[in-house]
Amino acid sequence: MKQPDRITSAFTTLREQMLSLAGRITGNRDDAADAVQDAFVKLWLQRGHYESESHARGAGMTTVRNMSIDMARHNSRHNDVPVEQLADDIPAVTDDERTLAYQQVRAIIDVELSPNQRAIIDMRELQGMEFDDIAARLGMQPATVRVELSRARKRVREIYRNRKES
Repeated sequence: MKQPDRITSAFTTLREQMLSLAGRITGNRDDAADAVQDAFVKLWLQRGHYESESHARGAGMTTVRNMSIDMARHNSRHNDVPVEQLADDIPAVTDDERTLAYQQVRAIIDVELSPNQRAIIDMRELQGMEFDDIAARLGMQPATVRVELSRARKRVREIYRNRKES
């Protein structure tokens, strides 16, 4: 089996277990998904170091655990307050403000993202397509689609926040 296939196979086989482990550690489903994706990227960059699929699986679980712990530690330093507790402090958003925010985000997507990232966001968020269908349409692996979607969302968030602050 080729080395890249070992990593992909390990993550495909263990994805649910990895999400479960990361979820128990981070206490947050979104953070768990991010930890698993970040672990995949990290291992993919080191894909030449794994002699077998079982070696890749072990490294995958260990990396997910470590990244989840790091994420949980990072989050514990930031005193996040549940949205429900902040509901009274959040000002009402008008339809015009919501429309303007949507237009700004759309402009960021159209200008700042790669063509693949734009296509993935449109297919996933606007058309509601599943990762397997997106991957088939773009000739990619489902795991790659997940990673690209995560990176695209992160980039849009960062750009949007930076523009709001300036």
